[in-house]
Amino acid sequence: MAKKNSKRINPFIRILVSAVLLFAVYQSISTISLALWGNIARGTVDTYSSRYDSRGADTNRSRTIFKSYTFSSAGRTYRGYVTYLSDEAWPRLEEGETRSELIRYFAFLPYINKPAELTDFDQMGAFGLIYHISAPVLAFMLLLVVNGWLTLGKQKRQRKAETVPKSASNWFRRDTYIAETGEDRHLSTRSDNTMYCRQCGQKIGNDSAFCTACGFRIEQDDISGCPSCGAEIPDGADFCIRCGADLSTMPTVAKQEKRPEPAVPHRQDDTANLVGFSQRYRSPEILAAGEKNRKSSIGCMWVLVFVPLLGFPLAGLLMDDFPFGESLVIGVGISLIMLVVSLLRLKAAKKPLWEGTVLDKYSKERSEQRGHSESNGRTYTEYTTVIRTDSGKKKTIVERDSMRHMHDYLKVGDRVRFHPMFGTYEKYDKSKDRIIYCNVCSMLNKISNDRCDRCDNPLFK
Repeated sequence: MAKKNSKRINPFIRILVSAVLLFAVYQSISTISLALWGNIARGTVDTYSSRYDSRGADTNRSRTIFKSYTFSSAGRTYRGYVTYLSDEAWPRLEEGETRSELIRYFAFLPYINKPAELTDFDQMGAFGLIYHISAPVLAFMLLLVVNGWLTLGKQKRQRKAETVPKSASNWFRRDTYIAETGEDRHLSTRSDNTMYCRQCGQKIGNDSAFCTACGFRIEQDDISGCPSCGAEIPDGADFCIRCGADLSTMPTVAKQEKRPEPAVPHRQDDTANLVGFSQRYRSPEILAAGEKNRKSSIGCMWVLVFVPLLGFPLAGLLMDDFPFGESLVIGVGISLIMLVVSLLRLKAAKKPLWEGTVLDKYSKERSEQRGHSESNGRTYTEYTTVIRTDSGKKKTIVERDSMRHMHDYLKVGDRVRFHPMFGTYEKYDKSKDRIIYCNVCSMLNKISNDRCDRCDNPLFK
């Protein structure tokens, strides 16, 4: 019987938590909105009770107040209920007894209303104000996480203990599992009579002299080693020391002493490894760099959201010539825009890579006006590179002035691959180039480099 995933949230609990978070968002947004744009009416409190909670509580938090009231708007009567923390201790209202109180409400939707004292910024204090500003953003983020629409971090896979396979069929299933889960990216699904490149793991023909993916030279007469992963086999070994394959079920492995391979010096004109898309984007180093880049983007997102969310209202409180209501609206608006833009960028980084062909390149002179003065205008050149993807879509790379790197690097007819993890492009044929851009940090490198001079990550060659 299959074991249930203990990490999955019960649907009832998820709905309950989502409802609580949505209510928290509603409470804070309605309070701020009523304070800024709500109308005021004289209402009547007909039910009031006060429950003492704690003597040592903070200011305005020692009692729980329950209150119901009515007010009139446009000839109609509306009723409201509210529960809040306060230090007030009015006498309990007897049956038929009422008390007058100001109520804030929306003229277009009177059902949204609160006692005026609960929407007064002076009554809230600095702590209450910061709470109502930050609570909607935090609750909204938690809502995305609870429902699985946003993950704050990559869950670590638990590596299961693997037993040594008993047969070739078991080895095939184990290797297929590794390839599908990605727990060992140095291996791929293999059969007994299929050859794979030792450099990048790409499937190659039995009579190939070079790997078609990375250009690695294949020594056909050197068949000593594990038929599955190519590791050298010590004398008398029954299992591969690297992948654990059962050598007794594999084709006969030559146990003779391995001949030393002649060293082949790298030449500047050696272009064997410069044709074809690189498989290095799957390497552990590149994947680690992509994860670091994703975490940095999440950190920048929080900064971009909270700095204007807290900074503008704080400036409104400290500056006399900057109205608080205006500063609050500006801060919340900018934070929401930054949040949406950041989430869209994080989502785009998770999309699969795509390949295409450079269709066209052109440039245009454009001008822009800065401010109201004509002297502040400037003219610049916009460079556009058009790419048609293999699925038929058109993608454009737009650059300005001297920042025309891809416009100069790519030519019409070039095959390119886009890596969403870093937002960079890779050229298929680099054999005629003297330079290569790092796909991790976009640093320009010499084509003879194997690693980037800036970030030390492998170049996609």
